[in-house]
Amino acid sequence: MTAARRSGPPGGGRTMLLAGWLFADLLLVLLVVALSALPAPPPEASATPSASVTGPTATSAAPSPTATRAAERGLVTQPCRFTVNVGYASLGAGGGADQVASQLDGLLRAAGVERRTAGFVLSFGHAPDVNAGQDAARKVNDIINGRLSTVFGKAPKKGYWTGDSASDVVDVDVFFLADANGDTSFPPRCRTSDR
Repeated sequence: MTAARRSGPPGGGRTMLLAGWLFADLLLVLLVVALSALPAPPPEASATPSASVTGPTATSAAPSPTATRAAERGLVTQPCRFTVNVGYASLGAGGGADQVASQLDGLLRAAGVERRTAGFVLSFGHAPDVNAGQDAARKVNDIINGRLSTVFGKAPKKGYWTGDSASDVVDVDVFFLADANGDTSFPPRCRTSDR
């Protein structure tokens, strides 16, 4: 009877034990790799000046911590809406593009956000046809990229269709980044979006 119990390969339990340890070691390696992939915490801003100059004519002007550190760039969660009149046929290079850029520039100035930076832009072309609406929205985004880069810079832009029967109008919804002081409140002179 004892011989029947030992019919398995010698050391079979030992192999299972080693496999368990190997599995545990692999999990430990994965944990270490995952922890090393986490981003490092941001460095703390120092309120003390790093160096001072001494002497009869030297002055010690230590910048404040807020002046030495750029404002944390948050996003205004409500978009400002700007509506531009466009002629779908005249949005190409030339006068139509100049008119759209001029309209939008005037709207930005009227809202007091001509010096702000856009976080991202959603444009909505009004047209009875989806292709015409999206095409107009994309063309307005191209005009924004080419002629109003100080405000819109590298902000992602997407064109959509509103699905209504009106035409020759594009709504440009702009989500601005926080201002230089880190303020993310809605600009008071902006018109809000109902979307």
